[in-house]
Amino acid sequence: MTADSHHRRRRAPVAVAATTLLIGLGATAPLAAHAAQPFGAPNAAPVAAPVPTPLPTSEKGLRQSLDALNTEAEKLTEQYNKARVDLDRARKSEQAAARAAATLEAQTAPARERLGQMAAANYMNGGPSAMFGVSGSTDGLSDGAYLTQSQATAVASLQKQIDQANQARRTAEAKTAQVRQATERAKAAREAARQKVAEVTRRLDKLTTTHVKDPRTGLSATVKGSDLPAKMTRKALTKLGSPYVWAAAGPSSFDCSGLVVWAYAQVGKSGLPHYTGDLLAMGQRVSRGSLRSGDLVYFGASVHHMGIYLGGGKFLHAPQTGDVVKISNLSDRSDFAGANRIT
Repeated sequence: MTADSHHRRRRAPVAVAATTLLIGLGATAPLAAHAAQPFGAPNAAPVAAPVPTPLPTSEKGLRQSLDALNTEAEKLTEQYNKARVDLDRARKSEQAAARAAATLEAQTAPARERLGQMAAANYMNGGPSAMFGVSGSTDGLSDGAYLTQSQATAVASLQKQIDQANQARRTAEAKTAQVRQATERAKAAREAARQKVAEVTRRLDKLTTTHVKDPRTGLSATVKGSDLPAKMTRKALTKLGSPYVWAAAGPSSFDCSGLVVWAYAQVGKSGLPHYTGDLLAMGQRVSRGSLRSGDLVYFGASVHHMGIYLGGGKFLHAPQTGDVVKISNLSDRSDFAGANRIT
């Protein structure tokens, strides 16, 4: 017996076993999975919302609480933003794993089919004996047996890769679920902080609501808010009835922009330009539907007049020579040109 024939005889049972094994291997559904590219570790630890504490009742205490809560809300918002980025990366990694697993499954399908056909042919042609020489001798494997064994080895190797890919897919799915939970916790914490900020702001507004009535026009207005524009507005209201004087900026007479410049100086914001065009170019533009107490309103195609919005469709202004600082209806002006908020 030659060394080659001995080698072939020794491998014969391996070929038979491999063929039998591969016939029993069902096509694995393409579940997904390929090791995901690393993406920074998610902030999996629960994000704690601010610890509930009784709110202060004084304006000073509420302002301090509001400052602290706004800082906390900003931090929680950034944590939420990071969690969303991590979640997007995790989803992309899971999708990549699914594509990789599907590719592997597609590679094994033709080999599985061919192997099954060869195994069936071997069985129809005489069972395991057909895998050896024409005479059924155990001196060596037939060419078909060698081919079957080669196919079985290839499919078994791919199956191992698929198993590894499926494990990677399960890992990716678990990571995605973990990051999704972290994202939901961050979102809930951020929302809790925002609600707290809103509650403190409501309480401040309630403490700092001013009702005023103009004895000359009979119009009433309510100023709400505790921010700088609202404070400025309250200062301006103390000048109700003061005469209009061209180019005057207080303290006893005013023109339209002079009233605004004076009122802002009383709340620590001095040096504003005494000119409607420059004032309009400052701060943040505000739509008519978003006006709130302290916003500045402008009129005329050339922006030649301005006033201070109070609330409820009313505004305060120094109209013209011979008139006084008074409250008017915004709806009475057909030449509304825009509004802004200077903080």
